[in-house]
Amino acid sequence: MEQLTDEQLVDQIRQGDEEAYRFLIERHKHYIYTLVYRMVEHRETAEDLTQEIFIKLYRSLVHFRGDAKFTTWVYRLTVNLVTDYRRSQRRKPYEAILDKVKGWFGNRMEEPEAAALQKEEQQTMLRLLSELPDKYRLILYLYHYKQLSYQEIAEATQLPLKTIETRLYRGKALLKQKWQEVRYNEQTSSASGRPRSSTISK
Repeated sequence: MEQLTDEQLVDQIRQGDEEAYRFLIERHKHYIYTLVYRMVEHRETAEDLTQEIFIKLYRSLVHFRGDAKFTTWVYRLTVNLVTDYRRSQRRKPYEAILDKVKGWFGNRMEEPEAAALQKEEQQTMLRLLSELPDKYRLILYLYHYKQLSYQEIAEATQLPLKTIETRLYRGKALLKQKWQEVRYNEQTSSASGRPRSSTISK
């Protein structure tokens, strides 16, 4: 089944092929989970919501018409479900911050790319990204880590293309400012002979 496209797998699933569904989930579970985690920033919640998405995905395949790429359709379904969940919750904005920092790629549904993201600077960048407002963090994640185009992000989030462009520009500016602050603090600590702190300056 590895040679089959997502669309071909969907056709087989519609014909009752459960193995095709399991293969489709296996192919995309890492990406779905990581997208959910970026939005809720809590491992257990992300795992529960991912399971809900798998169920909703199976029930919603009948509505997939192929007008957009399957991955774009999945992202849209995922974003909508998580958005509905977050609206129903009253969560603290930085709940489980240690889990957020350590768990992005260190979980049992770890992405293959995780091994390449363990360097200190990359971890710092991920941590800074997690501190951005949701509206910027999600767009930056989809653009840089999932490598979606502006149009694909607009379709996945159901936001105007102009809004995507604006949020990406402003998000990059905020991230760059935070990064420069960290680098300045590191250089200052190094020059004064003090050990570097792992705490990000606000």
